[in-house]
Amino acid sequence: MDATQFFHHLQEEVLAHPAICSGFAAQMEQAQGFDRAHAQRFALAYYAHILHTRRYQAHALAIAPDERVQFALAQILADEYGNGDPEATHMALYRRFLRGVGCDETAIEAATEPLIPEVRLYIDAMMAYTRCGDWLAAAAAVGIAMEWPIPALYRRFLVALRQIPEIEERALELFTSHITIDEAHSEWMRQALTPHASTPEGQARIAAGVRYNLDARWVLMEGLSRYVFGAR
Repeated sequence: MDATQFFHHLQEEVLAHPAICSGFAAQMEQAQGFDRAHAQRFALAYYAHILHTRRYQAHALAIAPDERVQFALAQILADEYGNGDPEATHMALYRRFLRGVGCDETAIEAATEPLIPEVRLYIDAMMAYTRCGDWLAAAAAVGIAMEWPIPALYRRFLVALRQIPEIEERALELFTSHITIDEAHSEWMRQALTPHASTPEGQARIAAGVRYNLDARWVLMEGLSRYVFGAR
């Protein structure tokens, strides 16, 4: 198949993966009575994951020999760091969310280290994969698997988070903004990777990186399910 067909099928696979459409994501979307205590557990457990995202992207940029891929990843990193505004970095927006659901500064500081083993496993897996793996698979892992599914995933998160009494939309900006931002990021990566998606070998390498990330994310999501909602 050509690159366009390949990306079409890959996107369908990404959005149908259980890490995105079932398990914890479905629990969040279908939760009844999602309250501030649930939100605090989710926010604190997810924090270390948010803090490390840019490191994987930077590693993938560093090992990529293709300047088009480097440029796309650099654009994504610029957005993640607020395009020069320290108050608009995605880490700062997430801390606003933490405070918006009532997490205190001591709890926030403690949560910079993973609170659950599944988050640590995901971090370690992605750090290793993007530092010393196949550069094309690494770029796909961070540029496709970490960007394409976020609008759908965060829409599911928002259904639950908006149930919290008196939650301010400003506290949810990290999630609402990523619905549009990551659509742009996805398109940048699609264009950058298209020349490499025209051969069976390139398609196999891209698909391998995407599946590696999504399978690791499934483990992370199962940990969040246990921590936020209790054992199933």
